[in-house]
Amino acid sequence: MQRESGGIAIRKLTTIIAADLVAYSRLVAADEEGVIARLQAVWSEVVRPQVRQNSGRVVKTMGDGFLAEFQSPVEAMRCALSIQKAMGNREPEREEQERLCFRIGVHLGDVVVLGQDIYGDAVNVASRLESIAPAGGICLSRTAREQVKGRIDVPLKSIGKVPVKNLPDPVDAWVFGAGTAVAAQKPEALPAVVVLPFDDIGVADEYFADGVVDEITSALSSVSDISVIARQSAFTYKGRVVEIRKVGRDLGARYVVTGAIRRAGSRVRISVQLASALTGANLWAQRYDDNLEDLFDLQDRIASHVAGAISPSIRASEIAAARAVAPLDRHAYELYMSAFPHFWKHRRQENERAIELLTSAMEQGGENIRAQALRAWAYAQQATYMWSETPLLSRQSAQRDAEAAALSADDHAPSLVAIAAALGMTGLEHERAAQMLERALYLDPNSAWGWMRLGWNHIYREEVEAGLAAFDRAEELSPRDPFLFNIQFGRGYAMGLAGEFGKAIHFVKSGLTAGPGVTWAYRDLASFCANAGLQTEADEAVEALMLAYPGLTIKRVIDSMPPATHARHQGFLDGLRRAGVPQA
Repeated sequence: MQRESGGIAIRKLTTIIAADLVAYSRLVAADEEGVIARLQAVWSEVVRPQVRQNSGRVVKTMGDGFLAEFQSPVEAMRCALSIQKAMGNREPEREEQERLCFRIGVHLGDVVVLGQDIYGDAVNVASRLESIAPAGGICLSRTAREQVKGRIDVPLKSIGKVPVKNLPDPVDAWVFGAGTAVAAQKPEALPAVVVLPFDDIGVADEYFADGVVDEITSALSSVSDISVIARQSAFTYKGRVVEIRKVGRDLGARYVVTGAIRRAGSRVRISVQLASALTGANLWAQRYDDNLEDLFDLQDRIASHVAGAISPSIRASEIAAARAVAPLDRHAYELYMSAFPHFWKHRRQENERAIELLTSAMEQGGENIRAQALRAWAYAQQATYMWSETPLLSRQSAQRDAEAAALSADDHAPSLVAIAAALGMTGLEHERAAQMLERALYLDPNSAWGWMRLGWNHIYREEVEAGLAAFDRAEELSPRDPFLFNIQFGRGYAMGLAGEFGKAIHFVKSGLTAGPGVTWAYRDLASFCANAGLQTEADEAVEALMLAYPGLTIKRVIDSMPPATHARHQGFLDGLRRAGVPQA
């Protein structure tokens, strides 16, 4: 025992229950006051009585869950089962997705008790188990399960080893809950982000800072891959010095956006940061200097830039977290996220690995439309970039996945982009693809992917100026995008359509520099050089192309490339013939 911060810190072995509320951010965003009132009723009518009845104590209740301490895992498990049963019987008049529902984690381990609070690895483990438990279910560590086994008769299914932050070794885990063996994470498991009120430095009026925060919150809310904490919840931190990780725990957020605004006359400087609420580490930061000539235009412009930059940063962080999980333990969502780095590397073997991971995600069951939509795009790449010996079969696979995913993609912007890309690359339904892309960009106007694919869709339809404008918007939103090389190739193809072969060659070479190893683009370079009368450069491009694709013929190009290439853009194939690519 040791004295710390004016209290007595006691180290002991105990059992911890950690629970969080499913879809807290979405529920609060829809009806903050109503959800808080319902939660207070749950604390008083369900949680506290059940914890007391099982000889435990509630350590704390938060907006999205609670911590409780028990003398043994048996009492903790009985309490968890009672709570889940009681919650299942509450609010029968509400739709299932609108009911309050917990995920619960149970672990036996060492803690440090200071005052009424609890700290330590046991809390850390229980919280990790809670985050992977199914809705309405319970996840136990091996130590808790051994104590419960044979004493409480419930079916428990092993889900293997689970990594836990700050612990060197993963934790064996078991799950209880109907149909929850290794189910895909539900849409409610999307990473949540909160935009805190910005600091005003030397600003007399606060309305400007509040307006910027409102616009950023609104812009992020349109991004399908993240959940945004309600503005009202974030406003409670205005004027307070807060610790990022505590904000994350309080609001159930994985990411926190902070910022500061300085004004001097008509000039304004806005600094914005994105931090992980799990580690407190900064993931992204940017400074904007501008003029206050048009207040609302400035707010919109800053919000658009911030949302466009933050979304990829969150995605990258989620991918890193997914890749840290042992392959056999990955849930469908983690498999889906793990596919992205392979999808982005733009190599044949990497694309095949992405397809394998996405197929595994679909086999997990549950929510798999996102995986199927992205797999459609991956199959389309397999055909278009000549990574398949049977390109027509790859094209058929892309179309099959795209049609199936289109039935349920609804308002998930990235899936709409992926489906549209697959359709545009493997067929002539560019009007339909355009409708999907317009819907995706309505939902997420800051999607660089969406703008890039919209650019290509315009090019397939021979709409050069519109295509170039879309490519410009994509690069403006994401100047370090993994598909930047494809934006350059799109510009090159657009210039080729316009007959400006010198510019076309320039852009293709820029794309090859941005994406070294993207050998399929030598077919573009060969065609444009031949059409420009640069036979020596065309010969060199064909030599590089044939080295990467021995035995390549015009027929293979036609079977592989988007049908618009040979249906609408005969000049491209004519250039390849002039460059020396054999017909068959």
